[in-house]
Amino acid sequence: MKKKGKVTIGAILIVALLASTALLFAANTSGDASEEVNINKESYVTHRSISQQPTSNALTEKIVNKTYTPTNEIFLIRNFTEPISVEEIKEKREEIINNFIDVMGKPKHAIAIATPEVPEGVRIVAYGFRIYPNGVTAQYVGMADDDEESVQIIHEHAQEWYDKYEVLTSTGVLGEPHWVEIGRNEGEIYHNPHGGVDNNYVLFQLADDTSSTRDWFAIHHIFCMYPGCHVYGSNWRNDYGRLKHDWSASDFGNPQLHDHDPMGTHTGTQTISVSLGPSPALQWSYTQPEVTTLDESDSSIELARWKETFNSEAAQTHPGGMEPGSSCGVNQPSGGTYKLLDLVAEGHFKLYPIPAPATLTHTWHISVMY
Repeated sequence: MKKKGKVTIGAILIVALLASTALLFAANTSGDASEEVNINKESYVTHRSISQQPTSNALTEKIVNKTYTPTNEIFLIRNFTEPISVEEIKEKREEIINNFIDVMGKPKHAIAIATPEVPEGVRIVAYGFRIYPNGVTAQYVGMADDDEESVQIIHEHAQEWYDKYEVLTSTGVLGEPHWVEIGRNEGEIYHNPHGGVDNNYVLFQLADDTSSTRDWFAIHHIFCMYPGCHVYGSNWRNDYGRLKHDWSASDFGNPQLHDHDPMGTHTGTQTISVSLGPSPALQWSYTQPEVTTLDESDSSIELARWKETFNSEAAQTHPGGMEPGSSCGVNQPSGGTYKLLDLVAEGHFKLYPIPAPATLTHTWHISVMY
């Protein structure tokens, strides 16, 4: 996992959504000219326009970074006192998805969306959402406390997220059952002096399966804790993390936890292999640091859950985490939007040498649209 640093960003990136699903106007900074772009399936695949436009929500009226306004994505940067609301996220995201469907039509797979919970004392200071030409969605949500250093960290990571515009493709043999990626999210929360938590994931759907009544989904969870001693130079260390995949939160009919991994207890630095059914197996591997990973899952309540305890001083003072996964079967709907699961990441930190606790929690409410 990469080490995260910081950079001072003295400007605000604010996106103005297009006024029509068919036309996009890209204004230059001087306002002397406008470019009218006709959006169709061909141009949607490649078009990414750039404009610069300050707004009343800007940290400063001077724009030194580009603000991007293409038809298929939104990117917002704010400060703590003028944060991004969950309602704004939903509104902007819905416009982007509706525009995609108007131009490209509905994809064969479900469209994945997710909404974060905002804990007390933090605000959303960066947000990004895009939908690729194949209907795969990607989203970033960065939350920070009222601390300039925390906000700067989130702003840097948000820009990194935006810059890695990836063309996502599925693998597998068409006509045969195979897993397709339908969404990937990055969520993080930082609080000075305790540290930070990443709650990232990739969501998959089983395509070309033989069932006309059931659908299967799987999630690859990417969790990491960043201790305060590493991020802020404080005395706060990683203590333990708790991860939860709560499929019982689904409002699909008859959600059933099908598989989860890793199982059992794993202690010490080692490579963990994850394999999820139904067939064909969805697989990946990762290296855990000097920790103990304990499986606490309970299939009777459709819950996959793990606890990861940081054992050594090196593990406690450096970024570390795990990448578990789980899969679930649900009744196949005819259409609409359905909640799929809650994905929760808790980072528990301790003050050294005093055993004082602190917890940072990031939660995704994940849904899919048919």
